[in-house]
Amino acid sequence: MVKELTKKAKPLEKQVSAAIVKWLKRQGWHVDVITKAMYGANGISDLICLKHGIYLALEVKREPGMKCTPLQEEWGKQVLAHGGIWRVVGSVAEVEAIVIWAEKGGML
Repeated sequence: MVKELTKKAKPLEKQVSAAIVKWLKRQGWHVDVITKAMYGANGISDLICLKHGIYLALEVKREPGMKCTPLQEEWGKQVLAHGGIWRVVGSVAEVEAIVIWAEKGGML
């Protein structure tokens, strides 16, 4: 019997989020993992991160390039309007690039 080749399973969003949180904490960031149950509102970013006055709101997706909802987009606009950084991310590598940029005083 010939076995069919299967694609590697995509990670769950919570697995991607856990890897990002672990990496950020190793870099000295304070990270809060936000769940809908905490605030009862849709749209709030999955991760709220703080370090040396930098406010970083991250919307985590299963993989790079995935879209967010209109409510998440609206939350992101509010974060940006108040001087924070908001990004949709799907990997530790994406977060690492954002953090390097932000810690060097990056401006949008």
